[in-house]
Amino acid sequence: MFTRRDFVRTLPGLPAALCCGASGAATVNDASKVCLVVGNSAYARMALRNPVNDARAMSELFAAANFSVDFQQDVKLDAFREAVDRFGETVQHASTRLAVFYYAGHGVQLDWRNYLLPVDAQVGTADQLKARCLDLGLLLGKFADTKDKTHIVFLDACRNDPFGGTYQPAQAGLSQVDAPVGSLLAYSTAPGKVAFDGQGANGPYVQNLVRELSRRDAQLEDALKRVRLNVRLESSGMQIPWESTSLERAVYLFDDGRKPLSDADLENAVKEDLDYWERIKSSRNPQDWIAYLRTFPNGRFAEIAQDRLTRLLATQASPPVAGRTSVASAPAAAQTGVPVAIVASAPVASQPPAQARVEPPAIVVAPGAPPPQLARPSDNPYSAGVYPLGRVFSVGDEATFRVIDIIGGREKTRYSIRITKVDLDADRIEANGGKWVYDAMGNPRATPQGASTVPKQLVPAEFQIGKKWKAAYADVNGQWATELDLKVVAREIVRAGDVDFLAFRVEGRGIRTRLHRTFVRLEWRFWYVPGLNFSVVSEYIERAANAVFLFSSNRDELIMLRQQRTGLSTTA
Repeated sequence: MFTRRDFVRTLPGLPAALCCGASGAATVNDASKVCLVVGNSAYARMALRNPVNDARAMSELFAAANFSVDFQQDVKLDAFREAVDRFGETVQHASTRLAVFYYAGHGVQLDWRNYLLPVDAQVGTADQLKARCLDLGLLLGKFADTKDKTHIVFLDACRNDPFGGTYQPAQAGLSQVDAPVGSLLAYSTAPGKVAFDGQGANGPYVQNLVRELSRRDAQLEDALKRVRLNVRLESSGMQIPWESTSLERAVYLFDDGRKPLSDADLENAVKEDLDYWERIKSSRNPQDWIAYLRTFPNGRFAEIAQDRLTRLLATQASPPVAGRTSVASAPAAAQTGVPVAIVASAPVASQPPAQARVEPPAIVVAPGAPPPQLARPSDNPYSAGVYPLGRVFSVGDEATFRVIDIIGGREKTRYSIRITKVDLDADRIEANGGKWVYDAMGNPRATPQGASTVPKQLVPAEFQIGKKWKAAYADVNGQWATELDLKVVAREIVRAGDVDFLAFRVEGRGIRTRLHRTFVRLEWRFWYVPGLNFSVVSEYIERAANAVFLFSSNRDELIMLRQQRTGLSTTA
């Protein structure tokens, strides 16, 4: 029998970039790390308490991390523009490798563009807003022509009523912007939402930023995931930070000469992740999943943990549903202290009796039929948007795929999947009488080709350009171990069967090992439509370790789907 120890022992042969994404160990000089920090509090009409405090806390953090810091507070428009121009010139220097901009204060959006408010901004019209505030696009434009550099932007800039009643923008908060290549944009709250100033010396966003980024081992993207989780929980979901990333390397604020992880380090990291998962995989206690996400923000089950936590918190926030309590989950509930009413769920769906009236499916995909409109593209020209996975499985849902050889272009076979059991308590979806097994997100656990020891984390909890995550699993027979790095790379039109879908393209690259040796290199691509329970296209290209011999090149296309429910709204 293939154990977790066997799986862990298989993984040290993986390249370090696949297992941990470690950055280089070269020492960074002062001139290579620069930042501009701006905090505006002293507005004439709508003064704020914390932005200057927040900016000072962040400037101290950057200084401790050996950045060259330009700290500005309560700047008027001319001084704001001069500081940004000066920063733009610094970013262009050949010595600059990492450039960070942090802003705290009022911010607004107009026509999908974001504007940062100097303290002397007097605005009564849209034209005055454009003329008397700083267009964030001007700052981002200064990054556009730089190469081999990394740019980070922090915006804590979404307070309410920024002009004191003299002018109210049509949209609240800031507009979403997809990060340019080599950059990360971090916002203190979700697009169109308002951030809180906080009751203490600092706002909740900066309190968490400083704490998480002060960890010298903290990779930036992992730290921001912890910040998002913490602020979400502290605000009871009223403020949820978000990021857009197109970073091409791991970023650490502090550089203490880190060395690449040894094989033993990698083995231990994977083992800790797997052990943690085994302890909590059946838990109905949100605190278990919160603890996992704080410990493994980029773990091999982080997307699954995020989905589980969201569902558990939603269940606790709504009245309990009468019905069956899973026998398997009842002891866990007793151990964790979660009331039985919270873990109660609707009965597992079964086939309706012959005389029962069956409602027509909510979603149909068929040749010649228009694709369902589940997640319409935004009018925002600067972003592809963020969409939840939105999958809801019901007994009777079914899909048919055709398998095409990518190289030859010929159809090889067809297969159908029909959902026959849904047990959310056990996080188990069965199809074709158990020949296919998924978790509630649709991550496969078993197929007619074999089963894995853990869910294959191939789908994200939400879709956003630049989103990255990992998957690692082994087959139950002890033959293979697989490790993948996955990323949402585009939103585009893809044709499946005779239907054109607007889908998110996910690319996964990794390896499959056998007996500690890299045996297969994987290049997988998936096209997902939020709200559909199955991918519309999946491509699997698998090569020998020497990248010469091609093992397989299959393309699975959805040609029929009948799905009763979705987590997103359906429109014509």
